[in-house]
Amino acid sequence: MLIDKYLPAYDFNEFHSVELDSAAKDIYQKMLHCDLSNNHLIRFFFRLRGIPKELYNIDHLTKMGFIRLGEEPAREIIFGMITDNPMFNSCKPNFSPVDFLGNSDTSIIKAVINFQVQDQGNSKHTISTETRVWCGNKKLKSKFRLYWFFVKPFSQLIRKSMLRQMKRKITAV
Repeated sequence: MLIDKYLPAYDFNEFHSVELDSAAKDIYQKMLHCDLSNNHLIRFFFRLRGIPKELYNIDHLTKMGFIRLGEEPAREIIFGMITDNPMFNSCKPNFSPVDFLGNSDTSIIKAVINFQVQDQGNSKHTISTETRVWCGNKKLKSKFRLYWFFVKPFSQLIRKSMLRQMKRKITAV
């Protein structure tokens, strides 16, 4: 998994998945291009956070400060972010996947989010998303822990809503 390559050690994580009982074709492509702006809950929480209204699909995470770190076509896509702010108010947009891997500066926080499709056999698939956060020092970790305490419930709602929206799009006839 790409997520293990880009952030194998982390301090915080969140994982969600949804099962599909479908032999749907092009699941991965449909997942990538699913219009998330149709979901009122997602739009509401993104507006509260100040996230651009133009976040329509997974690839638009780049408008939030993430960069695309890598992709295994038809299986997994991963985005990453580097910041020195525990509330992710400012991000360092000018880095490459190689820079992300090599940067272990103790004054930063690194975060990744992936989306993955797994074939379970017998026309069953799992779509999942995982977020991991690594904090470079104890002070950042302590500050992020407080931030995460308040943000995590909303983050969970957003990710679960995203997965449900993707499932509806993929299984729609």
